[in-house]
Amino acid sequence: MKHGDHDTVSDRSEPQRALHRMEQQNQALSILNELALDQSGTDEEKIRTALIRGADFLGLPVAILSEITGEAYLVRATNVPESADLYPGQLFSLGQTYCSILLRQQGCLAIHHMSQSPYRNHPCYRAFGLEAYIAAPVIIQGRTFGTLNFSSPDPRPHPFTDTEITFVTLLTKWLASLLEGQITARTLTKLVRQAPGMLYQYRQWPDGRSAFPYTSPGIRDIYGCSPEEVAEDASRVFERIHPDDLPAVAESIQTSSTHLSTWQHQYRVRSDRGWRWVEGRATPEKLADNSIIWHGYITDIDDKKRTQLALQESEAQLRRLFELSPIGIALNDLHTGAFLAVNDALLAPTGYHREQFLGLHPSALMAGDFPAFRSQVMRELNDTGRFGPYELTITRHDRSHYPALVQGLVIKGDAGQTLIWTLVEDISERKKVERMKNEFISSVSHELRTPLTSIAGSLGLIASGALGQLPDKVAQMVQIAARNSDQLKHLINDLLDMEKLVSGRIRMSIEPAPLFPVLAEAVEQLRTYAMDREVSLALAPDHPDRRAAFDRHRLQQAVMNLLSNAIKLSPRQARVDIRIRPRPGHLRVEVSDRGPGIPSSFHPQLFEKFAQADSSTTRDQRGTGLGLAITREIMTQMGGEVGFRTRVGQGSTFWLDIPRAP
Repeated sequence: MKHGDHDTVSDRSEPQRALHRMEQQNQALSILNELALDQSGTDEEKIRTALIRGADFLGLPVAILSEITGEAYLVRATNVPESADLYPGQLFSLGQTYCSILLRQQGCLAIHHMSQSPYRNHPCYRAFGLEAYIAAPVIIQGRTFGTLNFSSPDPRPHPFTDTEITFVTLLTKWLASLLEGQITARTLTKLVRQAPGMLYQYRQWPDGRSAFPYTSPGIRDIYGCSPEEVAEDASRVFERIHPDDLPAVAESIQTSSTHLSTWQHQYRVRSDRGWRWVEGRATPEKLADNSIIWHGYITDIDDKKRTQLALQESEAQLRRLFELSPIGIALNDLHTGAFLAVNDALLAPTGYHREQFLGLHPSALMAGDFPAFRSQVMRELNDTGRFGPYELTITRHDRSHYPALVQGLVIKGDAGQTLIWTLVEDISERKKVERMKNEFISSVSHELRTPLTSIAGSLGLIASGALGQLPDKVAQMVQIAARNSDQLKHLINDLLDMEKLVSGRIRMSIEPAPLFPVLAEAVEQLRTYAMDREVSLALAPDHPDRRAAFDRHRLQQAVMNLLSNAIKLSPRQARVDIRIRPRPGHLRVEVSDRGPGIPSSFHPQLFEKFAQADSSTTRDQRGTGLGLAITREIMTQMGGEVGFRTRVGQGSTFWLDIPRAP
């Protein structure tokens, strides 16, 4: 008879009952061992077998494995008679099931006769009418997953034995471990599908054979093949590796195999989009048959790698520029000023060896007030990210000096530190040529001034008719000659003024005085010229008592340069405005015209010597090209500034900033 039939158990003697318990225990252990050791079939088939064997052992016709989510009771697997209307996938309300009683207590629930139990009024009895019921909770990772239960519409004559209760408990634990493996596998599968690239196991045998026992679906994206195609032979993968990279990949695998060290390598593989860079990393493990199996991943790094290679090429080009540049270059720490790198073009004129130079503080190279210079540089770097250019005097190793043009900008180092990229251009030759040019101009100008003054005076006397009336054609030619000689005389005077200003041979007599009278005098001196050009001059009577510190003669020269330019460039019947505007620490003189404006391409050289915009409307109005250059030198030596704003087609405003009187 089955172990569920107890109708004659009470009639047995005690030895017979003990023997029966032993047989029942042996049968239970045998069933559990067979289930645990059987590796054949799928997990679902194993669950089905467990339900059949459990129902047979207990003598109950209905076996159910359920899953509980909130208040929903889902039938996962069953073993029921064909007549029963019960199948996997059915949903019930948990409160209507016998399992709701189980979940309110600890351990196993065993009811041999429901109508005589304390639970006879529970809704589940009215709903299903089961008399015999035994169940245990399926616990997975500390959480109730569901239940394993066996039942019958017929009552049992005697309660469930301890062996039967233990059997159900142990069978439930075995099913829980099986389900936990399923859940873990499904979770890992989901994670693997979401992981970039491919996860894999690569195995290599002593005879040289190799295969990928496991690969995630990402192998299609990396190598363009399926997991099944490489499960027995890995050659399909190696065929897709770039021929130039294959030897290095094989060598890296051999090194990892020999030393059982982590394998990591970057290489190219063929894809539908051409050759792409990938990176692999894996940990090796030696197996009992002396084969090696690696557990790791391979991911696409093509975008990152190409960016890295481009950056390396850019850095190499920058390094070549740094080393081969004819201009001296240094790399300094922003905060300490320490030299971090220096090229040969900077070392050569200083006379230092590289190690000596890198140990210097910048103050050792600069003649003059280094703290003031550093403060100015730091202000510019904070405001604009660059400084200069400045003409500085550099001290050599032998304590001699040479002139240099110094400028720089802020950059970020590889480690994120803030650095200064400094350009130091040796301008000794430029200064030498400039000095020779100035000396030549000065010499020629001095030699020309005396005879030219005589020629200009003589022509002026003849043109005025003081020596008698001339024929019309002769008079016209004399007037042209007189006009050109006057222009040449102005050019020579401007050249001499420029040379004296640059060389510092013009002494400035800077005194506090009202600014307005200087402007009024300049306007009066140029009023006749303005009338000849049919241009009006308007001096605004604002701030007539404001005082500034300036050299009266030189400031008047600067103002007249601006006024004569404005008159020359203004259209007929136009007006030139002159005004004073107070500014913090300065008084600003503004001269505004309504001329053609200045093209943006000409702005950088506007204040250079002999600079003139090439405009068809002003071609016949050219001067010496030195007026603005002289004006800038005058303002610099008086501690002021000169500048402009302009709009093409609408005119320009030039301004002089003159320090206020103390």
